[in-house]
Amino acid sequence: MKRVLGMIVMFAGTLYGADISLPQHFEADFKQRVTNPKKQVIKYEGHVLFSQKNRLKWLYTAPSRKEVCTDGKEILVVDHDLEQVSAYRIGKGFDMANILAHAKPYRDNIYLTTYEGKQYTVKLDRKGRLESIAYYDDLDNKVQIVFEKMHYGTKRLSAKRMQCNYPADYDMIRG
Repeated sequence: MKRVLGMIVMFAGTLYGADISLPQHFEADFKQRVTNPKKQVIKYEGHVLFSQKNRLKWLYTAPSRKEVCTDGKEILVVDHDLEQVSAYRIGKGFDMANILAHAKPYRDNIYLTTYEGKQYTVKLDRKGRLESIAYYDDLDNKVQIVFEKMHYGTKRLSAKRMQCNYPADYDMIRG
């Protein structure tokens, strides 16, 4: 769970550095690769939605089906395989402006930023769109997220579309 929370906070934060310009919303497919210190790799893939500065929705399709939604204050994780929903308040919240206030171009569309003592690398494509993010999580896992089929938009995504969806009979866990 720390990996998911870290990813959400980091990702939302990387969107608003002075030199990184993003629209009001975007959608993309993603591939995430997590490599632990023993070089074991777990691969994830799915679709991500971003809207309104702090709303994110990750739709994982492999290796298992999950939805992860956040509004910057709470995170909801829906595990469809376990038929379980976990809801967590994000203790510190996140200040996106603070996260990337010091983002600096490194070289050729690569930016570096530090947040809470961790360094994040953000790469943009030739058109200035988000291409990938890499960082080390709290468990010293190397995390890399690569975005494909990026679609930028100028209108907000509806609140309904940004919500996690699950049947009423799923178990609910509040943390």
